[in-house]
Amino acid sequence: MWHLNSPWYSLVFRAFIIYLFIFFVIRFMGKKQFIKLSPFDFVLILIMSMSIQNGVLGDDHTLPAALIIVCALASFNFLMNELTYRFSWFEKLIIGQPEVIILNGKVHKRVLKKEKITETELFEALREHEVMKTEDVKCAILETDGKISVIKYGHNN
Repeated sequence: MWHLNSPWYSLVFRAFIIYLFIFFVIRFMGKKQFIKLSPFDFVLILIMSMSIQNGVLGDDHTLPAALIIVCALASFNFLMNELTYRFSWFEKLIIGQPEVIILNGKVHKRVLKKEKITETELFEALREHEVMKTEDVKCAILETDGKISVIKYGHNN
C-alpha cells in the first residue's frame, strides 16, 4: 500500500502530459463550452476522466501514487494560474481574449461561426439581458469564460 510501483517522477511526468493534453482539448472546444454543459459534454467529461486514469496511474494503484498525482496536478494548476496572472501574453495564449459579437446593433457572424454559437443561442443570451433585438445592443462580448456580456444603448457602463 505504501510502496510505489513506479518512480515518482514518472507519475509526475504522466500527470503533466495528461494535464496539458486535456487542457488543450478543452481550450479548443470553444468558449461556449465553458458556460453550458450539454449532455454530450457531460458524457465526454466522464469518458475522458475514466480514460485518463490508466494513463496517469499506469500500473501503480498505490496510495502514494495517487497522492503524488494529486499534488502534481494541483501544482500544475497553480503554476498555470501564476503564469497567466504575471504575463499578459501568456494569459492571451492560454485563456484567449474576449470577442465582440455585436457592435452598434450589427451581429458579427464571423465570430459566431468561429466560436460555434448559433443565432438561437445568441438571442437566448440577449433575452437573459432583457434585450429582444440586436438593434438595442451597443455592444455584446463573448467573454473568455463563455458568458456573453451585453451593453444596451442608454446605459452608462
